Amino acid sequence: MTQAAGNVSVAPHVLSNLVVMAVREVPGIARLGSAPRARPGLRGDGVALRVAADGVSADCYLIAQAGTNLLDVGMAVQATVAAVIRELAGMAVREVNVYIQDVEAGNA
Repeated sequence: MTQAAGNVSVAPHVLSNLVVMAVREVPGIARLGSAPRARPGLRGDGVALRVAADGVSADCYLIAQAGTNLLDVGMAVQATVAAVIRELAGMAVREVNVYIQDVEAGNA
């Protein structure tokens, strides 16, 4: 296969949408939380992204399902988000931070 000359750009909101969709698929996530307004960068649906020359930084704010191992959920989100940024967007990953803001009450 021959590569054509030119550039490929991924719009910031597209990158954000990819990350949001990926996070929602991680087992143990009840829903996305709220990204603080004070954080610089692109925000939306529990995700804040910063794109710099050395890579993408992602902050993911989550509500976990009751009864899940929070460390395992956090690590799964980190791995999933990093893979999406690298493999689907073709961008370098600087860091993926996970903030579990709450645990959804179980049905008792």
